[in-house]
Amino acid sequence: MPLKILIVEDEYPTAEYTKQLCEEILQDQLESITMVHDLAGALEYVEKNAVDLCLLDLNLHGENGYELLQTAAAQSFHTVIISAYPNQALEAFQYGVLDFIVKPFGRSRLLEVLDRILEQTKNDDVDTKYLSVKTKEGYRLVEIENITHMKSVGPYVELHFKEEKMELLLKTMNRLEQILPAYFFRTHRSYFVNLNAIDSFCHSGGGKYELSLKDGTVLPLSRSKYKSLYGLFHN
Repeated sequence: MPLKILIVEDEYPTAEYTKQLCEEILQDQLESITMVHDLAGALEYVEKNAVDLCLLDLNLHGENGYELLQTAAAQSFHTVIISAYPNQALEAFQYGVLDFIVKPFGRSRLLEVLDRILEQTKNDDVDTKYLSVKTKEGYRLVEIENITHMKSVGPYVELHFKEEKMELLLKTMNRLEQILPAYFFRTHRSYFVNLNAIDSFCHSGGGKYELSLKDGTVLPLSRSKYKSLYGLFHN
């Protein structure tokens, strides 16, 4: 599916350079590409337009791009940071960004990132610690380690917590899979489960499998995922 890309960069030459590289690399795999040069414009754009990928500079005319990053983390699109400050990478990855590109960068580095998005491949070294959910008051970060499981419901994903509360996240399961830490396991096309929350899993008969959490919740488990889960717990 062709990508809709948003570039948020206050340095006009860098923005134009990034746009040109995206166009050269993606060609007919690019549906649209938009450049925005300030935080307010970026926040307005993502609220009104569909985006697949946001290429974001965290330092915009002295404004903190983390405000947009928190907003972006709650949206359905992926975010990749492009920054001259590699010391920002650790915190950025905790917000669930897909990748961090250090300026100056070349075609091969951007190609690597775009290929990963198009191929929906997972980075095993992800360090996502938070997900951002939209509330009536704005956006709020939630700690991933406190989530027991996630369930796909239409365009949203339900986040279920140890405290028996639930939040809604506007992301697809495939995009979530690319940024979730290794202790989250996709047990079914509609479910992710925190491995630390699992109590047991079994063949329940009739070709069906199920998984029980420590809080008593019972979830479906696909046959292929049963075999993979068995291998995880019995190696």
